Amino acid sequence: SELTLTQDGRESVLAPLEGVPVFHWHGDEFEIPAGADRLASTGGFPNQAFSLGSQNLALQFHIEADLRFIERWLIGHSGELATAGIDPQALRDGAARHGCQLADAAREVIESWLDGI
Repeated sequence: SELTLTQDGRESVLAPLEGVPVFHWHGDEFEIPAGADRLASTGGFPNQAFSLGSQNLALQFHIEADLRFIERWLIGHSGELATAGIDPQALRDGAARHGCQLADAAREVIESWLDGI
């Protein structure tokens, strides 16, 4: 799903991810902790990222997921995907289509975050 950054998100280390499709592997939701800043959302999940101070960054999506990682998940969870009616080939196609864009943005995010701690 395409990531939408809040104003705080656009001013954070997540800025390179604005509009980048990110990989999800969850059905969980969470509340933003008191004192934290919501940084990002997607259509189905309003809380995808938050920060608490300058050193704590929490992500609900998988910034680290590359094609090999995703393929292992697809194989290892094929029964779960079938039960949920999720097409593994559609996930493969999306990962192949957007993987380089996500990898480049993820590298920028991680480097910026590490520089700040």
